[in-house]
Formats: sequence, C-alpha cells, structure tokens
Amino acid sequence: MKTSLLDPLLGLLRQMSLAFADPRPRPMAVDLGLGWLCAHGPKTVTAALAARGRTDQDWSEAYRLFSQDQCVERAFFEPVLRPALAQSTPRPGLVFAGQDDTLLRKTGKKTFGTVWARDPLSPPFQVNLVRGQRFVQTSLLLQPGGADHPWRALPVHFTHAPVPKVPPHATEEQKAALKELRKKHRLSLVALEQVRTLRAQIDATPGGYARILVNAVDGSYANRTYLRALPERTVVVARLRKDAKLRAYLPAGQRVGARKYGVALPTPEQYLREDSAPWQSVDLFVAAQVRTVHYKLMERVCWPRGTGPQPVRLIVLKAAGYRLCQGGKLLYREPAFLLDTSGTLAVQDLIGGYLARWELEVNFREEKSVVGVGQAQVRVPQAVQRAPQFLAACYAALLWCSITVFGDQRTEAFGPLPRWRRQAPLRPSTQDLLRLLRTEVSQAQDAGARTMP
Repeated sequence: MKTSLLDPLLGLLRQMSLAFADPRPRPMAVDLGLGWLCAHGPKTVTAALAARGRTDQDWSEAYRLFSQDQCVERAFFEPVLRPALAQSTPRPGLVFAGQDDTLLRKTGKKTFGTVWARDPLSPPFQVNLVRGQRFVQTSLLLQPGGADHPWRALPVHFTHAPVPKVPPHATEEQKAALKELRKKHRLSLVALEQVRTLRAQIDATPGGYARILVNAVDGSYANRTYLRALPERTVVVARLRKDAKLRAYLPAGQRVGARKYGVALPTPEQYLREDSAPWQSVDLFVAAQVRTVHYKLMERVCWPRGTGPQPVRLIVLKAAGYRLCQGGKLLYREPAFLLDTSGTLAVQDLIGGYLARWELEVNFREEKSVVGVGQAQVRVPQAVQRAPQFLAACYAALLWCSITVFGDQRTEAFGPLPRWRRQAPLRPSTQDLLRLLRTEVSQAQDAGARTMP
C-alpha cells in the first residue's frame, strides 16, 4: 500500500485552523496553507490561490484571513508540539530545544515592524544594511532515527519582535515612554518569554514536570537579562565569549560582607591553552557521520557579568577541523566555548544538544528560500505578524509528517536521485517533501477520490 503524505498533513492543517475562533475562515486557512506549500515561485497569497485553482474567485477573504481579531497565533504550532513532546527520545527525561532570531527581508518602507538591520550575508570587511522584520524562533530538537541519524529542528514558536519607532515630532515624555517600551521588545526578552511558554507546555504533558528542558542558544543570548530569569527545570547551553572574566564559586557560608566570588580564574581562551587540564573525548553524530569531539571541562565556576553567583560549568570544545569530502574546505577551524547552567547533566548530552542547534540555521534557510516565509504581500499589522507565523507552522507540519510517515528516512516514495548524487542522503530534503506533496495533490484532484478543502 502506497504511503500518503497528504492525508496526515491535511489533518494537521485542520487542527491548525482551530486557532481562529470563528469557524467560517477555517476552510480558507486549510486551503491557503496547502496552497502556499504547493505553490511555485514567490509564496504570495495570489500564488497560493493560484496553486489551489481559485484565481476566478473573490480573493478578499484570503487577504483578510490573518486580520481576524479572534486568533491565537500560538495555537498554529500546537498540533505539532503536542505529539512531538510525547515522542520518546534517546535521552529519557530531557527535552532539547534551540533558539535563534532571523531577519525576513522587506522592501516596503511602511510595512509594520520593518527596521534597518545588519545584513548577515555581508562580507566581514563591509557591513551592509537591509530592511527587514526580526523574528525569534524556538525549535524542538529531535533525533528520530536514533543516535546514528541526523537531528531535526521542528519550529514550535515564531514570534515577531518589532522595535517601536519614535515619531518625528515626539515630545520628551513620549520619547522616554518609547525608550522603556523598546527595552521590553529586546530579543532576549522575546526569547525568554518563548522559553517560559515552552516550559509551561511541557509541564502540561503527562510526566512533563519530571523532564528537563535543555535549550541551546548562541552568544547573543548569553547575557544577564536572559540567563538570570530562566524558569525552573530549564538548562541553557550558550556560546560564551573567549575573554569572559570567570571567578571561582564561593559557598554561601564563606561569603563575607560584599564578597560573592572566589579567586579569579583563567579566561576560556587561556583555559584552552593550559596543558595541565586534560582533554576528554566523546563520539557524537556531527555532519553526516559519527565523529570524535574533544573537550575540556571546568566545574563550578561563576560568570559575574552573566549568571552572577550561580555555579555553572565551562565546556571548551577543540577545533574539529574536518572536511566533508577529500580536498574540500577545512571546516570548524576555531574552538568553541560553552556555558552550561545545569552543572549536573551529562556533558555528552549538552554538547550534542548544542551541536544540533545548527539545524535552526537549516530551518531559516528553508523557511526563507524554499517555503517562502515572509513573502506574503500583506500590510495590516496583524497580518504582517501572523502570515509568517502560519507559514512557519505549515513548514513544521510538513517536517512532522516526514517523521511520522517516513521515519525521517528517504524511501522509494521520493523517486530516484539525480545521477550526479554519489551518496544517498540520510533523510528527505524539504524539496523532496514538497515535490511528493504536489504530486499527491495533483493526483487527488485528477481522480476526485479525496475530498479536498
């Protein structure tokens, strides 16, 4: 019997449409989500309607869909989040997640939430600026095929983080109020709110209170605003700067007066070069195969500027320096310094979870280049925020269907590979999933055997 990708995806889209309190726009949400995934070219609302064969109908309902007042954006991801949390993991008792922010480019000068920001694709010798919207994403990190299979990042939160603009003729009182408001829209606070929400969602699942959330972030979130306000049963593995000032942990009974910390410790870069500290090794799945990762560990240290007197651990990763193919570019030539706020979890789990955070970069590339998140031409502030969220949720539903239907394996259902592919991939790409979905939708429309929304 042929395995179907369309049926479970339609089921998830129908559950996602329940985010709208009014039942009347729900069929349009299902149709628009399927049309966006199947459309070719820029993923505009018009392209989604054309992919579903609705070019001769009134378009106003589709353009007004995300302007509805009674809509819970967080509910877009609920149909994927609940079964993903229930899935058993190779590390019982742990839930791995990753966070990062991305910039969706926009050309309209009056589009809500657009700002001038640094172009991450600009060369190091010339920083360029582009207009865009900043979104913060939280993804669950899963390893559906086991320890010898690639990780998969599943988006579960995608929040717009606009920066309020100061009006041209604002008074001093208005400027002061906007200054305080801008502080509340910092990326660290938006990411912190997502972590708290995810922690509450984990606690709502059976046995959720016994599971620890391990969240991997980059260096931009390694600050006191983020690290000192984490919820309970949440561990963060963050990239730490190489010249961070570290101090020895001082027990509470030995603190006298204003003294909170012990003696000064070497910086992460100095600790890397110390010969007295032994190197340890662990085998982890990195870059399409199991590789040996070497690390050093410094126990019970304090970072006064970030975590304060809380004891943390420093993990120093040796530069891997490997090539994906013979004669290829040498990758990972620089060491990495990680901050672990748990102090007790297994180091191999923390390193593996942080290395899996790279899958968020894969998410961003596919969301913007393949799925077309942010390309919908909407102007209402509510629609500007909700349309990218909805399409990111559709992308998450597509990835979850790949896990549940195919076990995140590239089976014969995806057709033969090009002749230039010398090595078979370990999992299907998003392009593979979209091609299969378009084929199934076309066959269903031609046969008329399935009731399409």
